[in-house]
Amino acid sequence: MEVKFELDGYIELSEEPEEKVKEDILEFIKENKDLLEKGAPKEKGSEILSLELNENRLNLRIHGDRFVRPHEGLIRYINPLSDEIGPKHHIGVRSIGFNDYKIKFNKIEQSKVDKIKNEFSEIKEIKEINKKEKDKQLEVSLNKLNETEIKSGVIDRLFKLILEYMEEDEELATKVSKIKPGKVLSESKEKKAKLDEDPTEVAKRKGWVKKFPGKGQWTYLPPFMKLFKAIQRISGNEIPEKLDFSEAMFPKLIPLEVMEKMKYLEGLPEGMYYTCSPERKPDIYELFKKELKIQNSPPIDILKKGLNDPGYVLAPAQCEPFYQLFTHEMMDEENLPIKLFDSSGFTYRWEGGGSKGLDRVNEFQRTELVWIGKPKQVETIAEEIVEAYKKVLDDYLKVEWYIEVGDDPFYLEGRKGEMKDIEYPDIPKYEIRVNMPNGESLSVGSVNIHGTHFVEGFSIRSQSEKPLWTGCAGIGLNRWVLAFLAYNGFDPKDWPRKIKEKTLPLPDVPFTLEWPEKQED
Repeated sequence: MEVKFELDGYIELSEEPEEKVKEDILEFIKENKDLLEKGAPKEKGSEILSLELNENRLNLRIHGDRFVRPHEGLIRYINPLSDEIGPKHHIGVRSIGFNDYKIKFNKIEQSKVDKIKNEFSEIKEIKEINKKEKDKQLEVSLNKLNETEIKSGVIDRLFKLILEYMEEDEELATKVSKIKPGKVLSESKEKKAKLDEDPTEVAKRKGWVKKFPGKGQWTYLPPFMKLFKAIQRISGNEIPEKLDFSEAMFPKLIPLEVMEKMKYLEGLPEGMYYTCSPERKPDIYELFKKELKIQNSPPIDILKKGLNDPGYVLAPAQCEPFYQLFTHEMMDEENLPIKLFDSSGFTYRWEGGGSKGLDRVNEFQRTELVWIGKPKQVETIAEEIVEAYKKVLDDYLKVEWYIEVGDDPFYLEGRKGEMKDIEYPDIPKYEIRVNMPNGESLSVGSVNIHGTHFVEGFSIRSQSEKPLWTGCAGIGLNRWVLAFLAYNGFDPKDWPRKIKEKTLPLPDVPFTLEWPEKQED
């Protein structure tokens, strides 16, 4: 979608300059027009169409595009102009603003025009111009904003939201992927599953797992964990270690500022667990303890008074610390690619009403692979990981699988309205799925190529200014175990030799008089 910006703006000076100083100021503005092009592709950015200085107000008419928006160009002039006229003429820059600001979009549907009109108070007027179908445009005029609002990104966020409304009917993955999401890229031979029922129910009866009070949480008992650890070691050896990834340990308590850089707060705010740190309020906590004894249940209303606002989330993706590791860093191209993996601790996602059984939980274990490099390096690594997945699923787990183009790259949702600013691969996500006994398929992992999404969000730079890409891949260990049990059953005698070698003998279940339920032979 083509977008044009037209700004009638101004820079207000602390006093009216003399005629000679006026000439110096106007000349300075003209000589530094590259400020309006910096960071934009060739022949892109903004340009000044008219310039005049009346009394103490410098009026500029600036037209531009999404690469350097005119208000951004206006902001870029503040410090250089202050440095130029302050020491020399003892005149300062008092403020910036605009009398009129229009944003023009093409290819707009009337239904979306009506919706935008009713949603945004910052919009003064919205109308269609050039009524001919091929030239149709939407012109959005903004209400005046103060300098703080301009500098804090109100216009940019408004622009993004308008684009979201215009593009909301089109799936993000469809817009990015060159191959239609859902297309099967490869698949295994047909295999028959040993179980004809949900493995979760069998695991519960046998005491391999037991439901925990928290939603979407389970306690995994020794037999399950012996198998889990075997599959974790095998997949670790065959995938990250064979592909020369180095192991790291990433934090699982992630500050909101990191999630903001990832665009998760804009894309999936309802899918995370938020955490609050306690305030230093001993009186509140003394009252809490007294009321707890009286009520015999936690007095949540009192507890809330002793908590700070949410400042963190429990890691929903596991790869977050990797990008933060390199934020504002300049990468050594000779040292690329950098490949790390983490298999420590849990990943947390709020599934809401969608949590069920062992296949859709709110707390689960994964091995996460993350890498950064030049675009070709990143794509090659992704392809190698996909091939390594296939080998483990065939040689060790003996399950029936297929790989398709993913339809929900987790990082894209927060990029609505900004797609043209980011480089993306032809296939942003490879989804690895196993056909389960109930006729449904289970996602057991994915391989994602992010293009420049996280590089831009975390301000990661290359020394040559050539693009850098990142990628990540998840091995869903809980689901790998579930898929294995569906196809190979719970009797170790029936398991593939390579799994038996690492699991037998299985440990006993720590039973009680009532649990697990006694089973008939």
